[in-house]
Amino acid sequence: MKHYLISFLLICAASSVAAAADTAPKADVVFLSKAEMEKQKATIQKVENYLTNLTTVVSDFTQVAPDGSLTSGKFFLKRPGKMRWQYNPPTPILMVSNGSMLVYYDYELEQVSHVSLDSTLIGFLAKQKITLGEDIGVTEISNTASVLRITLAQREKPTEGQLMLELTENPLTLRNMVIRDATNQITSVSLNDAKFGLPLEDSLFVFRDPRQNRKR
Repeated sequence: MKHYLISFLLICAASSVAAAADTAPKADVVFLSKAEMEKQKATIQKVENYLTNLTTVVSDFTQVAPDGSLTSGKFFLKRPGKMRWQYNPPTPILMVSNGSMLVYYDYELEQVSHVSLDSTLIGFLAKQKITLGEDIGVTEISNTASVLRITLAQREKPTEGQLMLELTENPLTLRNMVIRDATNQITSVSLNDAKFGLPLEDSLFVFRDPRQNRKR
């Protein structure tokens, strides 16, 4: 289960993901050509503008792991740079970013890991300006039944994971994320009752180590 939680954020430096990736086939990734990017220019710009103009997101989420197990929690985003994934019990995981680093805390093991936000594919959502096709490449775009799906991967690490954003249209709204990790395992995350543009305190994105409280 914890492997899937780490894979969800595509933290390529995490040892559990790296170890699995060594023994599993890599996902094939083919980026859209320049001609295909030009053909889809209007759609790509629409997604870029929507994501760049997001100020905050507060949402419940439901996550389905590759083995079918369910977890849930609360997602907070305050752009730029701030992100918080707070899992509900019994899942003992909290992930917080206050800028350039992502803190991963395991309550069960009382273990803290620090990972560069830029090393995670989903970290691009927290950037000041979102540009697709450069560091974050586009691999696929589909538009059916008023649902727009755009699949992304890191150009420097294309085999280490893909992220598909699913947005409903009229108005354009982020609803779901589907992650294919380095081992071809798929994890889906649904945003439920999402609210956009609410004021959020910066303190929500500051990691306070629970272990320090126990030492007092």
